[in-house]
Amino acid sequence: MTESDQLAERFRANHAVLVAARDRLQAAEDAGTASDEQRKRLDTVKELLTPVPATDVDAKGNVVEVQRPRQFLEVDPEGQGRAVEVLGDLQAAKNIAVLIPGMGNSLDTFRGQSDRGDLIKQEAGPGTAVVVWLDYDSPQGLVQAASKDAAIEAGPRLAAFMNEVDELKAENAEVTLVAHSYGTDVAAQAVMAGARPKRLVMTGSPGIAKYVDEAADFVQPPTRLYTERAPGDYVSYTEWHGPDPANFPDAIRMATSDPRAGDDPVSVHWHNEYYRPNSESLRNIGRVVRGDLTSVTTTNTSRSAETELFLGTSWGGALNAAAGAASKVYDGVVALTKPSKESAGAAAGQAAAGRTTNGAGRGSEGRRR
Repeated sequence: MTESDQLAERFRANHAVLVAARDRLQAAEDAGTASDEQRKRLDTVKELLTPVPATDVDAKGNVVEVQRPRQFLEVDPEGQGRAVEVLGDLQAAKNIAVLIPGMGNSLDTFRGQSDRGDLIKQEAGPGTAVVVWLDYDSPQGLVQAASKDAAIEAGPRLAAFMNEVDELKAENAEVTLVAHSYGTDVAAQAVMAGARPKRLVMTGSPGIAKYVDEAADFVQPPTRLYTERAPGDYVSYTEWHGPDPANFPDAIRMATSDPRAGDDPVSVHWHNEYYRPNSESLRNIGRVVRGDLTSVTTTNTSRSAETELFLGTSWGGALNAAAGAASKVYDGVVALTKPSKESAGAAAGQAAAGRTTNGAGRGSEGRRR
């Protein structure tokens, strides 16, 4: 079986998983026993089985409307749900983007991430495929997102998937890892676990780790780091997980508004606008994905300038200070409630010794009897 046949078989197998989930949930609905969560998941599964209208760019550069079939490399309709969807022809593409969503995502929100992937695909142009990778348990609130546990758990799995993409893609195709918010931490963990995309794009990052304050601390050649921080992005300003990658001296910080236009027609502010159609932010992401690096526009605005209030005061600085204090408290609580590797190892050793002693005692008693 060729790689193309194997890929098609995976798409069919995951389609069958969704069909089985739909039939099971529909049976519960018809029987009147479905919960609200099951009804919501039924709607989600039906949507994932339906081809979606989308736009594409033909060989002449014309935008055309198409029906995009859903192609899932992985899908899990249980619990929070996971999915990995391919938009385009993964094996024939010249440029491939792998999109990593952030917090608050699940199978029920996946359509929005798929649409975001389609916007990247359109912006990058002909010969582009996008993979939307939600094969991890995205944190479902600020308390969960404060922890790096989900990212640490997901990183090696994403690294393994990136290796799989390398095996499936055309020989000269270039892969860009595009991550947003908490997803930037997942992407960083993958890079530290051995993933080697050609380029790495981080938008609205809460930081990587307390000790990471430049790209060289975690990115290895040939990967090059590109970042975006929009004015007013409170998540980036908190630096909850570590220093903001947009400030790394060896990263390329891309503009989110057109520096050549006095009044950019599509403004990008706050945390969730990086992928707005026709924005300079999305245009720059598309340029990186297709390798048009000389056209990338850059900026170096400071946090204080982006959040200036009056008389030189800045709400961004105040937020950063408050988040820093809260982060120290959080880290202290975690340190008290989560055993260190040394204490966990000692406890495991004591438990093992106890099992050995108890076993020996029972053996002696048996021999005495």
